Amino acid sequence: MSEEPSSGEIMELWQWVLALLGGAFVVFILGAIIWGIFDVIGNARLDPAVRIGWVLVMVFVPIFGIVAWLYAKPKLYRSF
Repeated sequence: MSEEPSSGEIMELWQWVLALLGGAFVVFILGAIIWGIFDVIGNARLDPAVRIGWVLVMVFVPIFGIVAWLYAKPKLYRSF
């Protein structure tokens, strides 16, 4: 006879949903970081030292760096 697995051995549906949502969040954040880094590097209006600073901010504090870049980017384009 086969034994029934205990409740601790099988992931519940809600655990799978949370795992999938967590994975989707990580993919979204990584995509935003990669986009932000390429956006900063490709911005010809920035001084190279400023570009390096922005990239470092995005690498070491990624969520804050992306939000700060999205806030500062329109102001950079209005100033030129």
